[in-house]
Amino acid sequence: MSFSFKSMWKYKCPRCRQGDLFIKPLKLSDPLAMPKQCQHCGQKTEPEPGFYFGAMYISYIFMSGFILVPTLLLVFLLGWSVEGAMVFAIALMAVSYFRFARGARAFYIHMVIKFDPEARDPIRPV
Repeated sequence: MSFSFKSMWKYKCPRCRQGDLFIKPLKLSDPLAMPKQCQHCGQKTEPEPGFYFGAMYISYIFMSGFILVPTLLLVFLLGWSVEGAMVFAIALMAVSYFRFARGARAFYIHMVIKFDPEARDPIRPV
């Protein structure tokens, strides 16, 4: 199987599933900072310029559903005011933004790069 939700969720390299996709620890000044390549197998984390533009759309779709459904349920089923539901939606977005932005990038690169634990980048000798 080439796609792994576990390695995507843990932000691991899609090719070797051992290296980290994002620089640790998380910096609030640059939450999407990624190393140039995987520390373990040498896979580039940005295969081509502008690679993650598609991830923005994925993040938007996932986050819209994640925010819209609970907010509408609060308004129509529980009788919250629209203002109260909007405050809830904004708070939920603020709390979950980094997870969705990073998750969309991880999902996007995992959809493109195939799992190959034996592969090594010829540029980086091991």
